[in-house]
Amino acid sequence: MTEQLISKKDLLVECDITYGQLYRWKRKKLIPDEWFIRKSTFTGQETFLPKTKVLQRIKAIQQYKNDYALDEMAKLFEAASNEPKAEYWDNEALIKTWAGFFKQEIGEKLLAQYPEDTAVYVGTILNEVITRSILSMDEAQALQAFLLESAHNNKTAELYICRKFAVTFYLLVEQNTPIQLDNSVRVIEIISAENLFKKEG
Repeated sequence: MTEQLISKKDLLVECDITYGQLYRWKRKKLIPDEWFIRKSTFTGQETFLPKTKVLQRIKAIQQYKNDYALDEMAKLFEAASNEPKAEYWDNEALIKTWAGFFKQEIGEKLLAQYPEDTAVYVGTILNEVITRSILSMDEAQALQAFLLESAHNNKTAELYICRKFAVTFYLLVEQNTPIQLDNSVRVIEIISAENLFKKEG
């Protein structure tokens, strides 16, 4: 079956993006060069792209552009392209590919630099917040530093991820301990490392 194509003009309208955005993503290798196909039409030369693939890819870029830097997304897309039958990007592919990327790029570095119990504790929480898109990569890096400073005596505590006036911050609170926050603070998520280990077990 011949793959259905979409013209570049129609793509810009359907996805509500600009020419500049499309070609910036192309330069960043988020959209492969080979997807841009030049064809002759009655009005002259026009650029077409494989419709299903490019719509899925742009949807993923728009969904995750606030959580990942473009270069990070490019690495994940490249890794996904090496997976059998991974023709385009979707949520399932994101989680699967990120899990492998996390293990290699972050988990192994933690294990190489810190005691195993600390690395597993910090890595498990980071994996949870990133694969579930709770935090951006920049926020996750700040969380990693916070957890490494506190890991020696707070492994049974609950992690509160909070936001106030667009600033994200973290609290470690012993389980079943009531806390009071002012009304301007929004609790994004409460994570228990113990519960994550039980879920994996």
